[in-house]
Amino acid sequence: MHKSRVVLGCMALALTLALLIPLVGCGGGGPAVPCKISSVTGTVQVLKNASTNTVNATKGMELSVGDTITTGNNGSASLTFFDGSVMEIKANSEILINELSTATSGSTSVSLMEQVGSTVNRIGKLVDSSSKYEVETPAAVAVVRGTVFDFLVLQNGTTTVKAEQDSVSFTASGVTVTVNQGFQSSASKGGTPSTPIAFATPTPTQAHTTTPVKTSTATSTSGETLADIYGAGEYIGDVKYDMVITAAGQPPITYTYWIKDAWLSDKMKFRYEMIQGDQSMVLIWDMATRIYYMYYPAQNMAYVMDMGQAEENNPVEGSEDIIPVKSGTETLDGKLCDTYQWTYAGGSAKYWVWREESFPIRVEATSSSGTVIMEYKNIVFGPLSDSLFQLPAGVQIMQFPQYT
Repeated sequence: MHKSRVVLGCMALALTLALLIPLVGCGGGGPAVPCKISSVTGTVQVLKNASTNTVNATKGMELSVGDTITTGNNGSASLTFFDGSVMEIKANSEILINELSTATSGSTSVSLMEQVGSTVNRIGKLVDSSSKYEVETPAAVAVVRGTVFDFLVLQNGTTTVKAEQDSVSFTASGVTVTVNQGFQSSASKGGTPSTPIAFATPTPTQAHTTTPVKTSTATSTSGETLADIYGAGEYIGDVKYDMVITAAGQPPITYTYWIKDAWLSDKMKFRYEMIQGDQSMVLIWDMATRIYYMYYPAQNMAYVMDMGQAEENNPVEGSEDIIPVKSGTETLDGKLCDTYQWTYAGGSAKYWVWREESFPIRVEATSSSGTVIMEYKNIVFGPLSDSLFQLPAGVQIMQFPQYT
């Protein structure tokens, strides 16, 4: 029971730290340069340019401009380019090679079309100002000069970009937004990019979720770990609340959470909703079955991920390594809170924990990028309907690409 009660706190911490990663011409026009398939798992096929027949992809196979690589339900592959950049292609994805070139000046160009599916793009720093790495979709295009970003393209073309490191220039319908580390933006076909918002996910098993970093015990004096602090609460039941995130230069973003059977990690269920531009997205996670849904009401479509097939990554892992300094007590919204502070790599954090329920009320994380504030509001304890944690009847369900 001790560890199960710290799930919310550690998820909040993880989110906080995440907020604070053919003829082709280019610069004079060099020869087309192939990329290589560096790994293949499951069903992966390649359609060569000017061919009508697909072939099975193999490790080491070279791809050229005009080639298309497609992954099946159980398929995944990685492409390694001449500049060292890597695209990890998840299941049910289709990628077209648009441009691969070098110029006499030494600049390089990589341009890809992601028709559908999910990718992780790891791009080294492009020193030459003429170099580029871009990924186009039916709705938008992302251009980077060195970063790690995730791309998700739905069947209707709706595109979501998440900047895991550094920043991404995201353009749709002639409008460009800069998506900084820890933020995401979406665009539908024919629409413009949504205002970048901090991304949050209730699943702890994605490889790119930020893990709490061990603090320096030299400045820790309380003797209590984060697990101790959140393990002190006695409330077990259902709870609903709003989480408002405010970051420098960004409008406040509100997520609505529903949690059933908190904090019983063997049966707890999560639901949260957020709005991106003109679209809403609902995430549902069942810890008992380890089934995770990403539901788009407007499209009557949901992606499902079986987390039981993923590598176990305990959301409370590392919580016992964080030893914050208890800095005092404050009253927020009529609730008596204990305050705690600690440092992590590149910044510091402060928590206000509602003493009666061991429930977070406010979190502040400060880094060189500024301060991000998370406030927990409209907290209501009481029974929640099981229907909140189920998809409506008639929703089209598709397999979500698995993270490895």
